Amino acid sequence: MVGHGPATRAIGLAVLTLSLTLTTACTRSGGADAKSVGNESLNGAGKGQNAKPALSVWPGTNATQVSVADAVTVTAVSAVLDTVTLTDAENKQVPGEFDNGKRRWHSTQPLAFDSHYTITVAGTGSGGQRLTQTNPFTTVKPAKLATPVLRANNNMLLEERKTYGVGQPVVVSFDEPVTNRAEAENALQVTTEPRVTGAWRWISDREVHWRPPEYWKPGTKVSIKTNVYGRHLGDGLYGGKDTSGAFTVGPSKIAIADDKTFQMETFIDGKMVRKIPVAMGRHEQIGAIDLRTRSGPHVVLGNEQVTRMTSSSFGLGGAEAYDSMVEYTTHISYEGEYVHAAPWSVGQQGNSDASHGCININTENAIWFMENFGPGDVVDVRNTGLPLPLTDGLGDWTLSWADWIKGSATAR
Repeated sequence: MVGHGPATRAIGLAVLTLSLTLTTACTRSGGADAKSVGNESLNGAGKGQNAKPALSVWPGTNATQVSVADAVTVTAVSAVLDTVTLTDAENKQVPGEFDNGKRRWHSTQPLAFDSHYTITVAGTGSGGQRLTQTNPFTTVKPAKLATPVLRANNNMLLEERKTYGVGQPVVVSFDEPVTNRAEAENALQVTTEPRVTGAWRWISDREVHWRPPEYWKPGTKVSIKTNVYGRHLGDGLYGGKDTSGAFTVGPSKIAIADDKTFQMETFIDGKMVRKIPVAMGRHEQIGAIDLRTRSGPHVVLGNEQVTRMTSSSFGLGGAEAYDSMVEYTTHISYEGEYVHAAPWSVGQQGNSDASHGCININTENAIWFMENFGPGDVVDVRNTGLPLPLTDGLGDWTLSWADWIKGSATAR
């Protein structure tokens, strides 16, 4: 009823031999990783069977600004690890695990921000030598944290349903603006069964969506993990507590509402099951308010038995003002477009436009539509002459695939 990658981290590596203790500290951004730095340092201790027994420990002693996105690691060279203990400032132990040969160890629980830790290592060299190393270090202190949330849309969390329609994008929102978009995209993980190609696009600096080139195939299983904890997302902003979620794609449900024919054809799994007479937004403008329904694929946001609709919500007053309780509503845009029962315009449904932007249908059809079309299903409006903006609801499918990936920091 309305008018319209790898995270940057501080790296400290300590290598202890019987004759030499070597400590390095550097900042990595991009290319090198912990393993490559470790291997370079270990070269100083020798190679192969002639390598001197040594312990390689990350982070190095007294390292600061240590990333919490990476595991603490220990590697034994020409030696085996006997004990590894990682404790926090309260002497609480952080769990970890050895490999089968007890030559490697890594922590298995994320570290806390802005915290002091100590890792103590003991090992035995190939000749029976006793090796020990104790490294205190401090983790990074973020200026701010960005906590990710998985949503179906602005009005619904993803977890509220297990099944969504073929038009449902993956939606991740943050409570702080993200400037390092590539780092965020690289951390966000979408897994599908069967495998589906897709890409992220930023809708705003706080919200990013993932979708395939075409509507989902019914039955596809979609899993999402954020994996942003400890990642530097730009300007001192770090990823906060991670989350995960999943949904299954339901049957293909697509409604095509045509403003030339004043009919809405509804398709379930490709078969037309009902043709519904409609009256859409009038081709009129009142002041700055354009009453036409927006053209383009709308993704259903939700359904309500009764919705209060007011003209004041979009600035319309005077003779056109209204404040009504409307029944059997299917919400399709943030600006307030709905498919809903409109017994007052039955005489115009199927032959002319009558609304302030909504899709008017009779009560029987509105009940059927609400019961059969839900979140993620598609209402494709055509031939009104006024395009649906990307941000008015889930306007993701208004863009071609080529245009969609232009909004990604990683897909090219």
